[in-house]
Amino acid sequence: MKASPHRQAIVIFGIIIPIVFIGALLGGTFYGKSKIAHIHNDKVAKLERYEAAKVQANQLEATMSADNRREKMEYWNSKLEQDFIQSVTSNLNTILAKFEPDVLTRTEMGQAPGASNIGPKTENPHVRIQLSFEGGYKPMQLLLAELEAEMPQLILESLSIQPIPSKSERDLGKLRFGVVYLGWEKPKA
Repeated sequence: MKASPHRQAIVIFGIIIPIVFIGALLGGTFYGKSKIAHIHNDKVAKLERYEAAKVQANQLEATMSADNRREKMEYWNSKLEQDFIQSVTSNLNTILAKFEPDVLTRTEMGQAPGASNIGPKTENPHVRIQLSFEGGYKPMQLLLAELEAEMPQLILESLSIQPIPSKSERDLGKLRFGVVYLGWEKPKA
């Protein structure tokens, strides 16, 4: 049985096209809903990361504000930007000027021989320096404390102390100090 052209038009335009249109509309709705849900989840995750970073930044800001830590960090960074050898030399000269020459004197300053145990294990640029002094124990302690306070990038690698044989009563109690420092430098950008 052959369908009349009117029935075909009714079936095509009344049933098939509306079903296809409704199907396309439902498919588009589900696709759009899933796309919007994905965008929403992505934005929620970014918001959570932002809020976590904001909390961490506030905590870091509070930490840096306590006990003048920001100023200390700026001071340390300014010290790292200076030439290491020049900074060591000027700081040692300033500190040694506080002592009489017969109390404490620098006898040697140069690059330390051999390899460091600490420096090569990192990729940070560093310098090793060897210093020798002659004098008393207490002035040497004060010198090392002041030097390390002025140069926070220093790490004491080794310290050797030997008594000096006294030739006179004035030399009695003098010691020879050998100090090796590892100094961190600012990485070159």
